[in-house]
Amino acid sequence: MSAEDAEDRDLPEAPAAETTETAERDGSGDARLGRYLLWGSAVLAVAALATAAIFGIRWWSASGSDDVALAQARDKVAQQGAVAVKAFTELDYTNPDAYFQKQLDVSTGDMQTQIKNSEQTYRQAMTDAKTKVTTTVQDIGVEELDDHEGKASFLAAISTLVTKEGQQPAAKPLRLEVQMTRVGEDWKVSSIGSVPLVSSGQ
Repeated sequence: MSAEDAEDRDLPEAPAAETTETAERDGSGDARLGRYLLWGSAVLAVAALATAAIFGIRWWSASGSDDVALAQARDKVAQQGAVAVKAFTELDYTNPDAYFQKQLDVSTGDMQTQIKNSEQTYRQAMTDAKTKVTTTVQDIGVEELDDHEGKASFLAAISTLVTKEGQQPAAKPLRLEVQMTRVGEDWKVSSIGSVPLVSSGQ
């Protein structure tokens, strides 16, 4: 066999070698592409996790802020409600002007109108009875609170010490139901009335 014949038989093998090199290069490209895809997926996963965490923190903060705001509003209703209850139940027949003014200060416009319309009748009754009353607010339970609408209601358990001229002071428990409306930054009385006391045996 001549050298030329050998060379002729070897000629087809060259493309095979070239194909192998191309395959190796392609395989290396696939590996690099796989690494890029894996790295990209990891980056997306981290980004998604970070986004979820950020929105989760914001939601938790907003939820916490709402709870705090509601608790603060409830405390304010209770505090201003206690002042209002004393304004409506404490009296000194020697100073009726202060009694009615305190009520006006803690009332809504409609309630103020009612107070003014009945003032003369109550003023005369106070003077005739010669009575003094001091009030101790024992407990206030906020039943309803709509902070957005500015409406609230609560029950107040109070104890009054009634002193009439020439008589011994007498303690009297009362329970009041009070409706309040927010006027500006303050809670004002829109309705107040007594409710029956329920004994422990009932």
